[in-house]
Amino acid sequence: MDLRRDGLLARIGRQSPARLVLIQAPAGYGKSTLLRQLADEESAAGSAVGWISPMSQDGDLARLVQLFSASCERILVDAGRPLPPSRDLPSLLRALDFPALFILDEYDHFTGAETDAYLAQLVANLPNGVRIALAARSMPQIAAPRLKLDGRAVILGSVDLRFDLGEAHQFLAEKPGLGAGEIRRLHIRLDGWPAGFQFISLALRSPGRSYGDALTHAFSHDLVDYLAQEVFDLQGDAMRELLMLACLPDRISAALLDHISVGRCPPDLLEKLWSAGLFLDPVDGDRVWFRFHPLFGNFLHTQLKRQISDDELRTRHLRIAEWQSANGMDEAAVGHFLAAGARNEAADLVERLSERLVREERLGLLVSMVEQLDEDLFLARPRLIANAVIAYGFRRDFARAHRLLDGVERREPDVDRQIQAEWEVQRCFVLAAEDRVDEMGMRARDAARWLDGGNLFFFAVALNAHAFLLAAQSQFTEAEELMLRALPLHEQASSYFGGSYASAILAASKVSQGRIEEGAQLLSRAFERMDGEAPPGIWAGAVIAAHYGDALYERNRVAEARAVIEPHLAFIQQQCIVDPLCLGIVALARCAVLDNDHARAHELYEELITLGHRFGLARLVACGRAELVREATLAGDFETAEWRMRALGADARGATDSQLVYPGSEMEAQRITWLRLLVHSGRHGEARAALQAEIRGATVKHRVRRLVRLKLLLAICLDAEGNQPLARRTLLDALGLAAPGGMIRTILDEGPAAMRLVSDLRSEVLANGVKWANDPVATLVETLIAAESGEPASVVEAQVDTPLEPLTERERDLLRFLSLGYSNSDLSDRLAVSENTVKFHLRNIYAKLGVGSRMQAVQAARHYRLVD
Repeated sequence: MDLRRDGLLARIGRQSPARLVLIQAPAGYGKSTLLRQLADEESAAGSAVGWISPMSQDGDLARLVQLFSASCERILVDAGRPLPPSRDLPSLLRALDFPALFILDEYDHFTGAETDAYLAQLVANLPNGVRIALAARSMPQIAAPRLKLDGRAVILGSVDLRFDLGEAHQFLAEKPGLGAGEIRRLHIRLDGWPAGFQFISLALRSPGRSYGDALTHAFSHDLVDYLAQEVFDLQGDAMRELLMLACLPDRISAALLDHISVGRCPPDLLEKLWSAGLFLDPVDGDRVWFRFHPLFGNFLHTQLKRQISDDELRTRHLRIAEWQSANGMDEAAVGHFLAAGARNEAADLVERLSERLVREERLGLLVSMVEQLDEDLFLARPRLIANAVIAYGFRRDFARAHRLLDGVERREPDVDRQIQAEWEVQRCFVLAAEDRVDEMGMRARDAARWLDGGNLFFFAVALNAHAFLLAAQSQFTEAEELMLRALPLHEQASSYFGGSYASAILAASKVSQGRIEEGAQLLSRAFERMDGEAPPGIWAGAVIAAHYGDALYERNRVAEARAVIEPHLAFIQQQCIVDPLCLGIVALARCAVLDNDHARAHELYEELITLGHRFGLARLVACGRAELVREATLAGDFETAEWRMRALGADARGATDSQLVYPGSEMEAQRITWLRLLVHSGRHGEARAALQAEIRGATVKHRVRRLVRLKLLLAICLDAEGNQPLARRTLLDALGLAAPGGMIRTILDEGPAAMRLVSDLRSEVLANGVKWANDPVATLVETLIAAESGEPASVVEAQVDTPLEPLTERERDLLRFLSLGYSNSDLSDRLAVSENTVKFHLRNIYAKLGVGSRMQAVQAARHYRLVD
């Protein structure tokens, strides 16, 4: 019988405000039973209930999201609600505008810190009225104590789940001959263990078995083995045979049991076993699939191996595998084919599965399957090798991936060049994960020459890899052309991962050139397309999320940036590809700083450093350390900044003219962090010379986003040296570059020194409400001032398209030289006129433009496009 746990249900029922119910205890404490009782209670009260029932093969984060999304979709369909356009899990959950409970049993199947982090994020953002009830044998790392403290979680452990003495009396009330003393002794002996009481209850059904006999034997034998044997012996011969037939697969249904038994089982047998309390529990709300309790299931497996021959056992495994494969359960079938000794069938099935598992990003499962295969069977299947290389590469087992490819190339040295090119592209996957960009790009370039017109998938990936190198070399036009060619190929090949990377590379190229809004719009479209078309659980959207979040953050759309990145953070971390990880985590950390959550920002920066060391990815380490140096520098803690800078290494101080420049480090780690420290710590001469050299390089390479930061630092440096006129002109140049693309945070994040210059510029240039005050630069200045103060940007006058009077050719020439920073003396020499004539022309120019100073005149000239 199932004892209704009224006290526990009162703590975890719908009256509880907690979003998460976490039941954690070893086997035998009634976790699944309590979940089922909670589901029944919630359903009776009108809540929708969704069951998430993982199997032993379901260890990947992607699979958890798939199962969760499928359960959410079923609830919406059953409720007659339309599915949202975006089919990602957060969107599906937001569509639930009615009470719903998700039951997630056997959470232990899912492993990894990323899975726990994703679940914690999911719980934190559940809509009102939506809850998750989870059971696990070990405590997941989902910040459960913190959730409990702030009322978002109820946690039950083995102490809570034990029967108290009253429940023990209630459970054994129908057993004759048991007095209060005997039940008290039994309660002490079992320490309230629910499974022990169930075993005792079933054992006492044995004819002629007295309580004294059962208790005596229970005290003198291993309790579980003894009681399981008692329960098993109590059944008739036919029932024992059926139990051993049913115990072999992880999950059993009436249809599968009928197949295994060749029609010897009544269709309602599983329901009867469950009703009889024979440790068989339903794992879904419809009671189609059941599983044995691990304690009793392990006992039945042992009995089965003792009682039937190895040949008969293999025959049963084969029948299970064939049924599962024919009924869409290929992942489960692989293990049974292997147990049946059908090695070829298993290898064939893994090969067929491998492409889907890569596409669904269930790489952990693919690696697990591959490692169970005979090596000769594995190596005879090129398509399986190709997918295994991708899986090993992105699972960070680089050595294994390279060994596989080296072995293939040695065994087949004379294959067609197109096949060799495909192998090269497979190696590019591994090199990308290792962050060996130069080698990856060169191999991809050569491979693409042989793949054009061949395998769409490999050709498109080769274009991606080559374009990434070209963008790092600042050859943006060529990189963008390759991506425009690759995107439709990825679409034709149904390669979500490749398509997302192509979109990210294309957008990153635009962002580096200062076209922030254009890049953000491209990423927004790609993000929507991925949400609407890709299966749930796909990592590929995380790549776009990281780049999109960075672009949104740059536009100062901080809340949107956080909302895009946070739901994908676990996937970004699991991928551990350098640039998406740097962009996503840095943007999220800076959002945390804006919320005054410096501890969270440090946690994220330190995670970059830790992951970099763990996987040998130096750029991750440099990115995390650079952010910490930046923080100390802007805080004026130069001693700490210098110490951290030494840890960052000499590469971060070197000129970038001969370096590859990456999206994740062009704004900090690649020398800018060091130059900022020079500026703020008073080493202005050294800083100015280095900044001017970097500005020349960034100008030639058309890295506008980087150029804005460099010019801004140079303006701060010049101002500190007392050269305010040149500092203002340099700042105006920086703002002129930043305004068209909408670059905001690059300026705001340089702190008070930068914003003081902007404020001074506003006072000088925007004085007296000049009519051209809402041109892009002036608008950006207003936006920056408003963003810093938290006030809305002031409304400026309507734009004037022409000056008050047209300028003469001589006045235009003078204005062009004025914009380059020439003094009156310089203008006199350049134009071969006296300084008084220069002053005369300037007064005329000021009057025609409606301004009162040189700075305003330059700004107005840019507005009217009289100068570049």
